[in-house]
Amino acid sequence: MDFMAVLTKIVAFLCSFLIPLSNGLNCLFNGDIYPFQSNTKVIGLETFDRSQGVTTDGEYWFFSGKGSLTKVNIETNEIEVKNDNPFLGFEEYGVDHVGGISYYNGLIYAGLEDSKVWNSPLVAVYDADTLEYAGKFIHLDTEKMKRGCPWVCCDGERGYFYVANSRDTVEMYCYDIDTFEYVKTVSFETEVAAIQGAEMYNGIMYAATNDATRAVYQINPDTGSVTKYFDRIMYQPLLIDNFGGEGEDITVLQMEDGTLFHALDLGALFIDANLRHYKPIA
Repeated sequence: MDFMAVLTKIVAFLCSFLIPLSNGLNCLFNGDIYPFQSNTKVIGLETFDRSQGVTTDGEYWFFSGKGSLTKVNIETNEIEVKNDNPFLGFEEYGVDHVGGISYYNGLIYAGLEDSKVWNSPLVAVYDADTLEYAGKFIHLDTEKMKRGCPWVCCDGERGYFYVANSRDTVEMYCYDIDTFEYVKTVSFETEVAAIQGAEMYNGIMYAATNDATRAVYQINPDTGSVTKYFDRIMYQPLLIDNFGGEGEDITVLQMEDGTLFHALDLGALFIDANLRHYKPIA
């Protein structure tokens, strides 16, 4: 019997016991939160491919795992294309981790890093049709990006893409979206903890975090003003970091059911990935 078939059956068997427990823990941690309308969930091995980032071109969801890029049809939820080695061509930099991603003009902008080493924070672009490397990247300044490149956000309206450190973020760095030249630094009015990804909507950045309540924040790229938009959970981890799951990236797409924001998270036991769909706050 094929090894992967056996492994898949084993994982499915384990998940049949663990998913109810994970869902129960999720419900326990989801206190008085801003409600999501629906949830596109995957469990088991597919979780690995949806564990970091999400973006969209309006027809497809694009997901990043720590070592993969995946393109999923929004209507059918079927996988159309997958790249299991997005690090091909970057061997000299030792990158081994894909972070948050963002779509712009037929390309996927992805944050890459050499996790736990932090010598090579990169932004690389991939063809949205094939998910193959599109031949352009930048090695970011390690004086600015001290812990890799955890996320990237494209702002086509202003002609920038933004990056920032994930922990205790007090500023973000703007680069020309076409030339990749550094443009400026935007200082935040208040610190934002643990940004995992962001997307633009009506000139405002919506940044998803892995802070104590996995909150989503509004950030004005012109002024640096910061406003909490909504909490994803109300559980406050005290002793164990990330116990209760992990908040990940966010993307924006107006859907027929009225939802607009689509935020990715990992479940309490890290065996399920959830793309939760939220309506904007009235």
